[in-house]
Order: sequence, then C-alpha cells, then structure tokens
Amino acid sequence: MDEVELIRMRELKRQDNPELPETVSKLVTPSGARVYLIGTAHFSEKSQEDVAKIIQSVQPDVVVLELCKSRLSILSLDEETLLREAQNLNTAKLRQSIQQSGVIGGVMQLLLLSMSAHLTKELGMAPGGEFRRAFKEAQTIPGCRVHLGDRPIQITLKRAMSSLSIWQKLRLAWYLLTSKESITAEDVEKYKQKDLLEEMLGEITGEFPGLSSVFVTERDLFLAQSLKGCAQPVPRPDSLTGCYLPIVVGVVGMGHVPGIVSNWTKEVTREEIANIVRSKTSRAT
Repeated sequence: MDEVELIRMRELKRQDNPELPETVSKLVTPSGARVYLIGTAHFSEKSQEDVAKIIQSVQPDVVVLELCKSRLSILSLDEETLLREAQNLNTAKLRQSIQQSGVIGGVMQLLLLSMSAHLTKELGMAPGGEFRRAFKEAQTIPGCRVHLGDRPIQITLKRAMSSLSIWQKLRLAWYLLTSKESITAEDVEKYKQKDLLEEMLGEITGEFPGLSSVFVTERDLFLAQSLKGCAQPVPRPDSLTGCYLPIVVGVVGMGHVPGIVSNWTKEVTREEIANIVRSKTSRAT
C-alpha cells in the first residue's frame, strides 16, 4: 500500500472538529497544520483514555511522545519490571549509568528510578501508561509515525547537575533518598492539572531554581520545536505541486503544556536550540 492510499485511509476516518477533553490544546502552525497537544498525568488512567480518544478521532499522521531514545524501554515497561529493576540497583547498573551520565548524573538517574518505583508500588501502576497507550493506538492508524520528541535524558541530567553546587547535589540526593511519603490514586487526580511526578520534582526545583530551568523551561522549548518540525508541510506524493498538511498529536506531561503553548508562536534560532543541547549550563557561583 503506497503513501497516497495510507493518507486517504486516514482522511476517511478523520473527524475535522472532534470534541476535545479539557486536557487537550489545539495548536495551528502558520501553514495551517493542526497539532493536538494532550497534557497528561503519568499515573492516570483518565489520561490514557484521553490519549486513545484523540488519536482515534483525528487519525494523526504523526504522534509525538515526550520520550527520547534512552527512555524508549518505557513503552514495554510494566509494574513488575519497574519494581524489579529499581530493587536491583547493582554495581553493574550503577557503572553503566555513570558511563552514560557521569558520576553524579548516574547516581541521580538511579535515585529517580527508585522514586518512580515507589510511586508504582503505591499506585499499582507503572509510569508512562499514556505513552504506551499512544504507541498502541498509533499502530492502529494506517501509516501513522511515532516520533520521540524529548531532549536526550543524559543531556538533561548533565545540565541539571552542572547547575548545582556540590552542597546542593548532596542535598538533592538526600531528598530523593528520603522523600517516599504515601501516595494515593486520589492524589494523582488532585494533581491532574500539574502532573504528580512533576509536582514532586517541583518541590525540589523550588529549592534549586536551576533545576526548574533545565527540567521544565528548556524542555518546553525543545518539545515545542519537535512538534513544529513534525507539523511541517510535506510534498504530496501524488502530485508535483502542492503540499500536504500533516495532523500531529503530542503527548506530554501536563506541566509542559503552558510552556509549549507559550513557545508556539516564538521564532527560535538554531543557536538557542544548540545552547540547550550542550551538556553543561553556566551556573552562578
């Protein structure tokens, strides 16, 4: 089946004006391409339902996930595996993590995994369910592509650590080791408008402002550019003239939605993007 037939199959099933949940923002590019941005809570079944509803309604050409290649395994992750991985933080895993992200970054990555395992145990579900659902739904759409739109986690961790002093790094490690309070499913829905995991990270970034810039602000910009890139007009495969405007669905944590919307109409230079993919930030001492 060629690309022309795949496009026509998507268009036949597509709803031009679908009913949008309150978690969905509709963005339009200057060329007229539509992007449906879904803000999700990483441990919410309702978010998974929103993802499935929108993907089936708009029959997208591209689904953009708030993931990078290093986090691709989350698409096949389950609660049992996450708990097993987190409880088995052996020397080999620590060495591998350090090789990828440096000493401090590697340790922090394992501590964040431990935090996720705690949430998984408390809630009975693994993080990233909305991404797995999006991936599954995308596979039912003829010719739909899945794009990993987030900045590589290794760069984010390296930049986060370079923004902190040695003392701040020690305090952060202590926080991650000791902050394991009881969480309920009601807490997840309570923080529906600001994802639970990001809310917990927000408590950390409030004490360390540099982390907020790295984990949230910079990634908002990167994700916005990823979505714009996937929404660029493409030449029609059945014509020498004219372009096809793709339909894009973006699946991101709710905390990233305001920043992505804010960056949507801004002109961003290559230098600005190059600056946020460097491994180190400039930290005031």
